[in-house]
Amino acid sequence: MTTHASGNYCHGKAVTHLASGDTITGGNYSQLVPDTDVFTKLDNITVTGGNFCNCRKPATWTVEGGNWGQVSRCSHEHPEWVAKGLPVCAEDCEHRLGDEKVWVDTAEEEYRTEKNSLSAEAAPVKVTNTTDADGIVSQKLEKQVFVYTDKVVAKIAENK
Repeated sequence: MTTHASGNYCHGKAVTHLASGDTITGGNYSQLVPDTDVFTKLDNITVTGGNFCNCRKPATWTVEGGNWGQVSRCSHEHPEWVAKGLPVCAEDCEHRLGDEKVWVDTAEEEYRTEKNSLSAEAAPVKVTNTTDADGIVSQKLEKQVFVYTDKVVAKIAENK
């Protein structure tokens, strides 16, 4: 029986250092997708701390602490996590906040692609000119996009 106080085992990294009967007092075991089962074949583990966001709690574990929240993450907010296993959300995914849109800066190439697109789904684009105190005009290229956010699915209320 060993006590584990630290370590980063999140987003699909193998959890090979635990053995049945160990105690976890800290560390990051969080996963990208809610209700992920990453602790198979481990019995009688005691948890007093650590981050277990989106982890499924095995029935034989004693949980006295730690973060056991479930968060559904949006690939629009975290495109860099798609390569790590986060599913790609549809444009009208559940994470979208209604029909709210905001203007964001865009690169010139992306601006031109959207501007010249014949697709009905192309993002609206605009150019905003600003003049500074010295009379120098600068352009800002923007496109309109939906607002997305991660959402809390559930919180494990029963910890014991």
